[in-house]
Amino acid sequence: MRNSIPVILLFPLVCFLSSIISILCEPNTLGVCNEKEKHALLRFKQAISDPANLLSSWSMDEDCCRWEAVRCNNVTGRVVELQLGNPYNSDYEFYTNLTLGGEISPALLELEFLSYLDLSLNGFRGRPIPSFLGSMGRLRYLDLSHAGFGGVVPRQLGNLSTLRHLDLGYNYGLHVENLDWISHLSFLNYLDMDGVDLHREVHWLESVSMIPSLSELHLSDCRLDRNMVSSLGYANFTSLTVLDISLNHFDQEIPNWLFNLTSLVALYLSDNQFKGQISESFGQLKDLESLVLYWNSFHGPIPTSIGNLSSLRSLLIGVNPLINGTLPTSLGLLSNLEDLHVGGTSLTGNISEVHFTTLLKLKFLVISATSLSFHVNSNWTPPFQLEDLEADSCKMGLKFPAWLQTQNSLSGIFLSRSGIVDTTPNWFWKWASSIQYIHLSDNQISGDLSQVVLNNTILDLSSNCFSGRLPHLSSNVVVLNIANNSFSGQIFPLIFGKTDERSKLEVLDISNNALSGELSDCWMHWPSLAHINLGSNNLSGEIPNSMGSLVALKALSLQNNSLYGDIPSSLQNCKVLGLISLSDNKFSGIIPRWIVERTTLLVIHLRSNKFMGDIPPQICQLSYLRVLDLANNSLSGTIPRCLNNISSMAAGPNEGDFNVLEAYFDYRLYEESLILNIKGRDSEYKEILRYVKMIDLSSNNLSGSIPVEIFSLSGLLSLNLSHNHLTGMISVEIGGMKYLESLDLSRNNLSGEIPQTMTNLTFLDVLNLSYNNLSRRIPSGTQIQTFSPLSFFGNAELCGAPLPINCPGDEEEETQRSTGVGENREFPEIAWFYVGMGSGFFVGLWGVCGCLFFNKAWRYAYFQYLDDSKDSAYVAIAIKLKWLHQKLGIYNAEDDH
Repeated sequence: MRNSIPVILLFPLVCFLSSIISILCEPNTLGVCNEKEKHALLRFKQAISDPANLLSSWSMDEDCCRWEAVRCNNVTGRVVELQLGNPYNSDYEFYTNLTLGGEISPALLELEFLSYLDLSLNGFRGRPIPSFLGSMGRLRYLDLSHAGFGGVVPRQLGNLSTLRHLDLGYNYGLHVENLDWISHLSFLNYLDMDGVDLHREVHWLESVSMIPSLSELHLSDCRLDRNMVSSLGYANFTSLTVLDISLNHFDQEIPNWLFNLTSLVALYLSDNQFKGQISESFGQLKDLESLVLYWNSFHGPIPTSIGNLSSLRSLLIGVNPLINGTLPTSLGLLSNLEDLHVGGTSLTGNISEVHFTTLLKLKFLVISATSLSFHVNSNWTPPFQLEDLEADSCKMGLKFPAWLQTQNSLSGIFLSRSGIVDTTPNWFWKWASSIQYIHLSDNQISGDLSQVVLNNTILDLSSNCFSGRLPHLSSNVVVLNIANNSFSGQIFPLIFGKTDERSKLEVLDISNNALSGELSDCWMHWPSLAHINLGSNNLSGEIPNSMGSLVALKALSLQNNSLYGDIPSSLQNCKVLGLISLSDNKFSGIIPRWIVERTTLLVIHLRSNKFMGDIPPQICQLSYLRVLDLANNSLSGTIPRCLNNISSMAAGPNEGDFNVLEAYFDYRLYEESLILNIKGRDSEYKEILRYVKMIDLSSNNLSGSIPVEIFSLSGLLSLNLSHNHLTGMISVEIGGMKYLESLDLSRNNLSGEIPQTMTNLTFLDVLNLSYNNLSRRIPSGTQIQTFSPLSFFGNAELCGAPLPINCPGDEEEETQRSTGVGENREFPEIAWFYVGMGSGFFVGLWGVCGCLFFNKAWRYAYFQYLDDSKDSAYVAIAIKLKWLHQKLGIYNAEDDH
């Protein structure tokens, strides 16, 4: 025992001396780059494209261990890591312009000790993954994600027997023919193939489940379907903690083998068309911390067993419209729950304090788009501190929720359409000043905001009952939507007061209020404005020149006010303008040339003003134009013959770019809206504005013929040229407007016949050709005859259905039909009709009479029935007459008195 102690002490000393000797025997000095590997790296650099010059430090003059993205072993100096992932991934413009690309040189094979290779977030533009990577036997970490690789994933990667981490995710050009090689990676802990096409590999699950050490498996958006999981009843994932198979197409019930994965910590099954009920077996996954089931087709109740998952932090079940029942109170036992999402379901019933008993850590609560009702005591103090509350369309009660003032960490509150009928409490605006996103639209909330300074990033108070003068804004506000309220007074300077900071305001919508006064000339202080809607107020005066300083302006809506004057030329500086709506004002002059040359325009809405002059032919250059409404002005001249150049109106109804009509802020959408006169009535178009394609030039002084080119705009839904002085004929080319729903050519001087091709307009719902000089027969076929005669009145020489006017020759033809004289193609059918009717009568009559004649018992029974019926009828009539006689006698006696 005494002799063993020196031996124990001697052993570490021997090991240390042996390591020193081995280091000294190396040809390199301590930590200096190997020359062979330096030359290999320089050949790699030569083959690669490097627009950002990320590898500028790679030169012969420098020790390669000191190069950017290269890491060497501190003792041997051999290259062990290449960290070539793009460092600018957080900035998309940098990411796309400054990525590595080109060829990956096989010189990498000379890096014999390389264990870590990261080429993620680069741009190899569809090049295949080099198969020689499968020969780099010491690799333990390989990240090729988001790098633009394409083609087949090489099976040689299966030779990397020491690999622990393999990430091929989000190379959407990659696909797999066969995945059996993956089972050779017996030490693999992490596998990410998100976005790789696996639909050719039916047995993916068998192959992947043969990796006993696998801890994380990411197969999101891989085009997997139900045929790929039904054959395997059990999966041997003994070590699996994370499973992500979201964004596939399983379209089946959740397979039972999932519930055997008892080591799971995170399970992502969203957006898969999974159906059936959510199984109570989820309660077996005791270690689960994240359960993501939203965007599926589950039905039935939420299982109460989920309340047993004591480690659960995220429970996302929303956007399953068929999930019903009530919210289980067992969810209130999930003391570690931070994120609860049940919005977009058919849940009903009340939410009370019981549901939140132990939810001390709850931060995100989403119950929007449900039929749940919040029922808590007015003095309730929640045990949690929320960061985000989304309860749109959830009934919060008539009173403003008092418990909100206990929440001091909120960054977003969404209570639109929540049934609140109340005045904002005194504490609200001071409490809300630090909240970034406030959505309270479509309630009946009232209050005076004239003394309030709004400091929120996004604020939507639209469609409520707020009144008084406008609030003040801080420079932090990005979106302000207070449309459809009862604000009054002038716009300035309450909103546009002096500020020392640059305003961030991008959306200003104060339409449909009772604001008055002129627009002040101070718009240059708000250079970020992209969407302005001041419509449907009582504004007057001219458009100030300073609006032309808004170079980011995409949409300008000033409709339905009392504005006048010319459209200022300064607006031509708004180079990205896509929508201009000045309808129902008193603007005059000619339509400025810059408007019809602004090629970004999708909507020109100038109806009901005092514009005059010709329609500029440059309007035909607006290839993106979808709405052209110049109705009810004093325009003259002819309709430009080049309108067929507006390519968006010739395309299908869903094609085009709609960026100028909408804007996303924190995943919430702001959409432009317009009041358009289509099908003879004014309607608001908002969500479906993107699908509208129309031309309305009605109620002007236009003359000449309708250019045949306009009928080549096959994508138009509505065409209104009524109340002008147009002449000529309607071209047969009108039959090509296959999507047309509304056509109004009334009150012109059109002549000739209605083309037969108009019967091709199968979507036509509104037609008005009245008060022209059209002649001859109205075309027959499809739905033309279903329109009201009013659609054709005022055309003296027009005849045929649906007008009550026969065409020449119709009476003679009718006479020939009735007398049977002349050529009547229907005569054989009519003759056989009468022959059939006569023979049928004969057979029916003698079928009854013959039976009675030859069968004595039937004959007696039949006539006995007739006698009994006669007696019954006689008795009933006699009783009724006696009753009536008595009634009349009583009535006469009362009259005598």
